[in-house]
Amino acid sequence: MMTEKKIAVVTGASSGVGAAVVKRLSSSDCQVIMLARDVERMKLVAEQCDGITPFLLGVDLRNTNSVNDAFDTIKNKFGRINILCAVAGIFQEPASIANQLDSEWDDIIETNLTGTMRCLRSAWPLFASGASIVTVGSVLAEMAQPQVGAYAVSKAGLSQLTRTAATEGIKLGIRANLIIPGMIKTPMNELMAEASGDSSVWWQEKLRSTPMGRAAEPSEIAEAICWLAGDDALFITGAELRLDGGALLRPVST
Repeated sequence: MMTEKKIAVVTGASSGVGAAVVKRLSSSDCQVIMLARDVERMKLVAEQCDGITPFLLGVDLRNTNSVNDAFDTIKNKFGRINILCAVAGIFQEPASIANQLDSEWDDIIETNLTGTMRCLRSAWPLFASGASIVTVGSVLAEMAQPQVGAYAVSKAGLSQLTRTAATEGIKLGIRANLIIPGMIKTPMNELMAEASGDSSVWWQEKLRSTPMGRAAEPSEIAEAICWLAGDDALFITGAELRLDGGALLRPVST
């Protein structure tokens, strides 16, 4: 008896953790639908997949119409969603509360929090029974650290949004869980390290608060996301899984 392949939607699919999730799910015989702003970078990721060829959709999570159009296409072409991995997110330039620009605040909240809500809202009617949602938070949502207020607030809000999705989805057979990563070797972090003028010093400073003394590989975070999304975690919903190298075990120097 052939098992029907799962339809998996991944946001932030053009690089970093999102790209790693795409590769992992594709190798598990899922039909992956990649969502991101940068279609050309998504094409490069898709070419590296060993399994079923992913389907690409350019989307801007800050724009309601863009998100609605993407999920309308998913509905018309695939008819359902079994997995939604909401990985898309942006970081911020350091900014104190006194110097926080509205435009930067809005961009981060719109992308990291409201954009995820838009995806959940559009995906909800398409979720099959047994569907799984996995969102990606941050240790910065659980600690006090200066000059990252917009990012921290967006991820803290995402935690509550995920719990809300879990409570609303439970009678429909829909699970929702949150991953809480610490430092990751993503292209975004690599760029910030290079922009600092001394990459090695930047990483040393950032990893000072990580007892394990290293950053996670995107593939490590992707493995946890795919486990939560899959059939080995069917009794887990409303949970938060930390992959932070022990960062939340002790105070963080500022």
